[in-house]
Amino acid sequence: MKKYYPLLLFVFCIILFSCNKIENKPTQPPGENAKTLHSNNLRTYFNAVFENHDNDSIERITVLGVRLTNPYLIPNVTQAYHNLGIYNVPVVVTNLYVRFKPASADQLSFLDSTMELQDLELFDTPVDFDITYEGDYYQDNSIPEEQITWQYAVVPPNFQFPAGIPYETLAQIHIPGDDYTAVETEAENLAAGGTTLAAGTIEPNVPQCLEGYHWDTGVMMCVPDNCQPGYHWNGTACVINTVILPPAPAVDAAVPAGYIRVHDTQLLTDPGVRKTRIVAKRWFKIERLYTDNNGHFQCTKRFKHKVKINVKFKNGDAQVRGFRGIRLWQMLWAVKKTIGVFSGDKSAIPPYIFAVTGSINSKGNRYFAAATVHNALQEYRDYAAQEGIALPPTGIKIMLTNLGSGTASTPMFSKRWSDGLINELLLTFFISSANPVAGGLAAVLIILKRQVDIIISYNVPLSRFTSDFLKETAYHELTHAGHYAALGNGWYSNFVSKEISAVIANFNGAASPYGNGTNTSTSPVIALGEGWAYYMGHFLSDRTYGVSGGNLTEQGFNYSNNNPVAGLSSHLNLLEDFSPYRTGDPFHWIPQGLFYDLRDLRNEQKSTGGNVDDNVSNYTNQQLFNAFQNNIYSLQDYRLRLLQTTTNTTSSFVPNLFFQYGY
Repeated sequence: MKKYYPLLLFVFCIILFSCNKIENKPTQPPGENAKTLHSNNLRTYFNAVFENHDNDSIERITVLGVRLTNPYLIPNVTQAYHNLGIYNVPVVVTNLYVRFKPASADQLSFLDSTMELQDLELFDTPVDFDITYEGDYYQDNSIPEEQITWQYAVVPPNFQFPAGIPYETLAQIHIPGDDYTAVETEAENLAAGGTTLAAGTIEPNVPQCLEGYHWDTGVMMCVPDNCQPGYHWNGTACVINTVILPPAPAVDAAVPAGYIRVHDTQLLTDPGVRKTRIVAKRWFKIERLYTDNNGHFQCTKRFKHKVKINVKFKNGDAQVRGFRGIRLWQMLWAVKKTIGVFSGDKSAIPPYIFAVTGSINSKGNRYFAAATVHNALQEYRDYAAQEGIALPPTGIKIMLTNLGSGTASTPMFSKRWSDGLINELLLTFFISSANPVAGGLAAVLIILKRQVDIIISYNVPLSRFTSDFLKETAYHELTHAGHYAALGNGWYSNFVSKEISAVIANFNGAASPYGNGTNTSTSPVIALGEGWAYYMGHFLSDRTYGVSGGNLTEQGFNYSNNNPVAGLSSHLNLLEDFSPYRTGDPFHWIPQGLFYDLRDLRNEQKSTGGNVDDNVSNYTNQQLFNAFQNNIYSLQDYRLRLLQTTTNTTSSFVPNLFFQYGY
């Protein structure tokens, strides 16, 4: 947990309830009712008003146009098959179009988990409407903004609906197989009011009859076909069904593919966003897939005409979520971005690049932060395997916020929640303060219940809002998550509770949040856990960026590449130059440099404030990590364990090195 972690939560929650001022719905043209305007006019108006809206922080509502006639209803699709001369394909219910109304954050979270397990997607926007303006969220007009809106989905006909969550089945539908996109075209033409026959002529639509009946123009009604199984009515007689090969795909039916990238402010390159969720959607046809390590995605389904592509920063390893203001329940969603609606040849969609844009609070910067942290997680998992240290648990939930002060925390709420934590946090930080919205803070904590493992604030000056800053912060917090995975709930709960106690004792003081290192109850385990996390954050940032890393400040000194030690990156210079003797730094007792000294080949050379003569080298990160045990809560005990579990030619100097750091 980086400095001021509980203070971050405090500021995070206090500012939350003043966020309404930055959230607006699209306004309507003066003197006009938006619902009465033609959809195309509205679309032009809204897109002109909100062009480049990622550059600001305003959360805008999606504006629906007219409800569209559903072309995938069974009678309509049946007619489409028959118009193309296809009678041998069973037109059965392939999917249900449904909507859910969760009553609480717990119900919504359970619903989302249920859908994930079955590779199904939830949408807050109804599927069967024209979209006049694609905003950042949708809220049903009948539901207050602070309540969870309807959630829409396309599910299989045998879907087991979660108990206790109200739902409605809106339609039984048939989605033609991927070889039958021509049938989709025909079904849409029928729904639009005309039918394109096999010969290409267009005739007025005729009433649709149930399967086994046909329209008799003589009596102007549906009459039975009277055909035995295996035969169909061809308009004049019963004829045997013959196997008809799928027609050629619709002219504009293509398999979407493209690249998702994120700009790296240090390397000045645009690496791919790795293993992130892609959702391709047209009507009720939906495909979920993931980018590869190069950020490339390749659908398997054909999508005719237009297809909408969404990027969601989630996979089985983690979800990266964003703070969203009054609609607290939206904190449960991974950050997502609609990158466009594509038509024509969709096999080479232009690369989409997330980059720094606008003020620090802009939505574009939330997307950039999400993409960068998402990649940092994938990199950390690679590094952890290579270095022989613990991986973070899978399914962790990372919350990004532009509140706070550029700090972070790893409470691991979703893994180790207890109901007592709500009262503990409220009593120690929130209700005891002069904050007038304590009831609202309780609501925030209820939303956070079992929903947040890591919180990262990126509220820093734009000059510091870099890939290096975000990744070092993420590596640091993921190191804590790895400690949780390896040492278990008991050790980790003790560690977090000691940090909370230190914050209470030092709240807003010069030594906030950790204290000055003299508290025999809290300081030992804080020095142990934070020392390792700070070290790994900088060590892995050096692995990522080397001498391309940004300038850093620690203990009142500025570190850059080659300064003060030539050949070292800014991150390694910080570790190499860290001194426990700089007492002007209230946290000089948290030994960021100790673990680096155990493995590097040089004796430290400080800019000022005393030298550490380590004489220790060649310990590996795996050896250093394996010395952590769930019954070790101090660096003194850690030192003994390290010497017991490893052999090293420089091990005789280890006690002296720890002694110089104060342990």
